[in-house]
Amino acid sequence: MLGRIVAVKGLGGFHLACDATSSAAVLRLRERKKRDQKPFAVMVADLETAGRLAHLSTEEKRLLEAIERPIVLVERRADSGLAPELCPGNPTVGLMLPYTPLHHLLLAQAGRPLVMTSGNLSDEPMAHRDEEALGRLAHIADLFLLHDRPIENRCDDSVARVIAGRPVVFRRSRGYVPRGIPLRRALARPVLACGAHLKNTFCLAVGETATLGPHVGDLETLETCRSFEESVERLERFLGIAPEVVAHDLHPDYFSTGYALARPQEMKIGVQHHHAHVASAMAEHGLPGPVIGVAYDGTGYGTDGTAWGGEILLADYEGFERLATFRPLRIAGSDTAIREVWRIALALLDDAFEGAPSLDDFAVFTSVPASRREAVRRLIQNGSHAPLARGVGRYFDAVGALVLGRPVAAHEGQVALDWNLVADRGERGAYPFAVSDGPLPELDLRPLVHAVVADHRAGRPPGTISARFHNTLARATADLVRGAMRRVGPRPVVLTGGCFQNAFLAEAVRAELLPSVEVFLHGEVPPGDGGIALGQAVIADAIARRRT
Repeated sequence: MLGRIVAVKGLGGFHLACDATSSAAVLRLRERKKRDQKPFAVMVADLETAGRLAHLSTEEKRLLEAIERPIVLVERRADSGLAPELCPGNPTVGLMLPYTPLHHLLLAQAGRPLVMTSGNLSDEPMAHRDEEALGRLAHIADLFLLHDRPIENRCDDSVARVIAGRPVVFRRSRGYVPRGIPLRRALARPVLACGAHLKNTFCLAVGETATLGPHVGDLETLETCRSFEESVERLERFLGIAPEVVAHDLHPDYFSTGYALARPQEMKIGVQHHHAHVASAMAEHGLPGPVIGVAYDGTGYGTDGTAWGGEILLADYEGFERLATFRPLRIAGSDTAIREVWRIALALLDDAFEGAPSLDDFAVFTSVPASRREAVRRLIQNGSHAPLARGVGRYFDAVGALVLGRPVAAHEGQVALDWNLVADRGERGAYPFAVSDGPLPELDLRPLVHAVVADHRAGRPPGTISARFHNTLARATADLVRGAMRRVGPRPVVLTGGCFQNAFLAEAVRAELLPSVEVFLHGEVPPGDGGIALGQAVIADAIARRRT
């Protein structure tokens, strides 16, 4: 099979496999997958081989060998011999060990590490039926390796990483699903929580157990939306649960919201996105609340109709109070800007320099025609098609694009991830910031932006600037949390939202708060949108009790 791309039938679906040491094979696979830029996972025969490819801690070795067999994100060795095109510009690699006899036989025959990426095109669900795979993957795979056991449930690989010495699941699917999550208090009525729009999972909860469904993915294609509906129906049947309460996100345009509102159940409960994030961490750790929740992500629909994403909340299961947030940026083009991140970088500069920054020193703008820059600038200035957004992820996008010279992201969060990965962990410096007064304090990062621009113009390396950016966010977050505690008293703190998949940020915020504050990170429940349905379920139960 060396030099060829093979569609391999596994437990929860098909993988596309090729030689992980061959740049030509990896590039051919990327091209056939419509130039998919996301990192590819690598399957190795045993822990000894994994140790030759990556630097492994004791906890990372334990996680690789765990019965769930997740993909584990680890630091790649410089002399690993793996094709650099596996994870372009990324010092980490996702490793996994075989979890079926077929995998063991395949690795023994190949005698080398193999790419093992999901059998699909980007944004499509994983192929799991033989006839489906033979049709959808025929233009990608040179060979098909099948077996005679039909796959009933599509279930992608789980992904995890060690943060602060403990495993944190980023994508909860094969191996973890349908394992139930014990709840501190039994639910009054069975609940279906429909989850978020991106990285969707749903949740079925009854009695003292909540069950997250398998990772579905971004609900942006007809095929993925159909997979979501089929997965809900299948798990309802498998668990024998007839939901009486249906929970959903507040965003009116999410497919999951529309699905929830179309369900026959009478009781439908909308749940604010960041409240759900905080409640998911509370439920995982059995915290009764109230807690101070630090909810950082790219975006979530706020109760005021604007985009939130840098929130400090005082929360229990029934409700929340917003204690602090981030100063918003105007995002011209909204969803378009998530890919064309130069728009967010321009908004960042216009905000910090009051609409008159010099763009000459920033390579991010050189490929953008002046007419487009000026058109976007006008949208930002007059607020037309440029909604306010407070997401911490948007600040990662903006500063990363500015310093790395990256005008476009191939997928959501790519520039933010790259900005994290270049950070020099040995750098201890930080930038200034400000916190506004008032009933809702706002973290003002305009002083940071001025300092970033000065460092960039002075020729400071991106790794230094990125580390100082991370250190500043950690210190500023600790400042916001302490300010919140002065208002509401000491409370446990939970760190949640997709930004806390960033190990540097999570560990730095935790270190700033310890030992005076009790801090909880996620574990088996993803901090990102893949864990939000658990929070929706327990909040919906609390609200339903109050209504009846």
